[in-house]
Amino acid sequence: MLIAISAIASGIVLIWVSAEKLEKYSVLAAKKFGLSPFFIGSTIIAFGTSAPEMLTTFFVSLESQGSMVIGNVIGSNVANLSLVFGSMLLVISLKKLSMQQSTDIYKNLIILLISTGLVWIIIATDPFNIISSLILLASLFLVIMFWYKNSAVEIDSEENDPEESHTSSKLILSLGFLVFAAWLITFGANQILDNFNLGQLFIGYTVLAIGTSLPEIAASVSLALKGRYETVSGTLIGSNIFNGLCVLAIPGLLSSPEMYLGWNYSSWSPLLLILFIVTLIFSAFIFSSTKKEKKVSLVISIFFLSSYFISLYFAY
Repeated sequence: MLIAISAIASGIVLIWVSAEKLEKYSVLAAKKFGLSPFFIGSTIIAFGTSAPEMLTTFFVSLESQGSMVIGNVIGSNVANLSLVFGSMLLVISLKKLSMQQSTDIYKNLIILLISTGLVWIIIATDPFNIISSLILLASLFLVIMFWYKNSAVEIDSEENDPEESHTSSKLILSLGFLVFAAWLITFGANQILDNFNLGQLFIGYTVLAIGTSLPEIAASVSLALKGRYETVSGTLIGSNIFNGLCVLAIPGLLSSPEMYLGWNYSSWSPLLLILFIVTLIFSAFIFSSTKKEKKVSLVISIFFLSSYFISLYFAY
């Protein structure tokens, strides 16, 4: 048990540090191509902060633990829009700041809702099938193409960062540490699964989901303190879309019949309903912040933060 806790704790610390570095060097690299803040958040940073989910899902899929994969995907997406977004709102409310979003985000909120609905349909039908994986990946490709064609060049000019040199090598190094951190968390989760009578989905929903969502928390709070709320929104929207359309596609690509062992959709459909409700509330909040500068109350931040812990009842 001590080995499992040590592995998970070490993986979480390593994920926090390496994901923060990955976010920094991703932005520096993207600036060279004149990409917009939202595009950077929804693709570069979202992909970087979703890398732990992708990697842990890959390692878990090699173990043919399909239920843990589903728990990781649902749990990470709920955590993104409750723990991560709630943490950002808590920072804003405590600092008594206001936030406002561009009206350009409307289409991306619609894409988020559609992709969440598609994830629900895939999980309800056959989440471990190669056809399902291809549908998810094709949808992700179309979304990225839409983002790229609609991204405006809005990068703020800043002083040259002293760490701009060797950006590519630092990106690769950060990703390497993420791979190792993801393996550590997966190893620890499997140890807990072997020692306690807990379901795969519950472990995926808690240990894997929270552990792999820490990069989003680190990146979002860091960006919120700098007032980059649009980039935060892009990161969360992009991260949830990557989790649903890319991470969920991984087990189907491996096509292992053992994936279906222990998986029962009807037992966990309430979690998908919670995910959709949280996504709706998140979208409504972001939409309302496009109308005018919005003050963030402590109550709404606590609501988002508590929604994840309420969902644990259904996961258990």
